[in-house]
Amino acid sequence: MNVLLHICCSNCALYPVKIIQSDGHVFSGFWFNPNIHPVEEHTLRLDSLKKLSDEWRLDILPVETYEPEKYFEMFESSSPPLKKGDLGEFEVKTQADRVPSFPERCRACYELRLEKTAEQARALGFEAFTTTLLISPYQDIQSIETIGKALADKYNVQFYFRDFRPYFRKAMTRSRELGLYRQKYCGCLFSREERREKQDVREKR
Repeated sequence: MNVLLHICCSNCALYPVKIIQSDGHVFSGFWFNPNIHPVEEHTLRLDSLKKLSDEWRLDILPVETYEPEKYFEMFESSSPPLKKGDLGEFEVKTQADRVPSFPERCRACYELRLEKTAEQARALGFEAFTTTLLISPYQDIQSIETIGKALADKYNVQFYFRDFRPYFRKAMTRSRELGLYRQKYCGCLFSREERREKQDVREKR
């Protein structure tokens, strides 16, 4: 089976790549993560994937331009349309009111990225699609599975579902060995701020 693999970061790709291949499938990687903020973080994660791709000779589809406005535009709002390209820190913070709280925010983000992947899979002739998000114990795997299956029906491509989470710790160990960039938060502005708040609390104790 020919699978389009949505990749959220190089670290999470390590074991899904191996498992998909060991299952006898062929895959291409697909990078689409407009949720990542700021642009410097997006660049670090993408460069890390490129490093892994070069070392492991992975087939990665051409990367689209970083468009963080797609993340904010998926939430209903009467706010004016966002400009194209990178959003400055002030502009991003002004969009906070249009974004729902956890877990609705995360489910919307899953759907945004998975739908783009399913759409690409259908357009490019892949038989199935999946995501490296399925390896993270910090993600809602049930929501990802539900969204993936619904999109499979919508786009008439299979959703390749595997619970990769048992390999998460091994993946993190392997990423250190390979010298890959290891991010400190999920990706969006809100997860970054939540991490900062928790760190501030720890430092005050």
